[in-house]
Amino acid sequence: MGMGLQVAGLMLSMQVAQMQKQAYEAEAQAQEEQAEMAKIQASQQEVERNRKLRLQLASLGTSMSSQGVALGTSASVLALADDEKKIAKNDIAAIRLMGLSNRRRYEVGAAGSRAAGRAAQLGGFAKTVGGVYSIGQGVGSA
Repeated sequence: MGMGLQVAGLMLSMQVAQMQKQAYEAEAQAQEEQAEMAKIQASQQEVERNRKLRLQLASLGTSMSSQGVALGTSASVLALADDEKKIAKNDIAAIRLMGLSNRRRYEVGAAGSRAAGRAAQLGGFAKTVGGVYSIGQGVGSA
């Protein structure tokens, strides 16, 4: 009876290891989905920033023409437009960097989860092999 319980215990430990691996794989998939969401969010933020730039430039043009300043002739208006473009360019670079950073964080988390799943599976396998060896040597049976 003792050996039968040992074998059953070893089989259960292997099943537990498989279940842990599946849980880690599900976690990895969730992290990958978050990485994709971070990519989409950064893209949307970039589009929104470009839209704001276009609105600011249009507003600047409208404001200057309402004051009687011909578009493209005033150095100060051109300087303001250039400044707005530079600020937008820097904002977009920051958005891209943060998006890439967030995405990378989730990708690393997914890789870590997969590694933990493999480790759990190998641990269960090692425990099973050790138990089989012990049973073969007569250790633990009465």
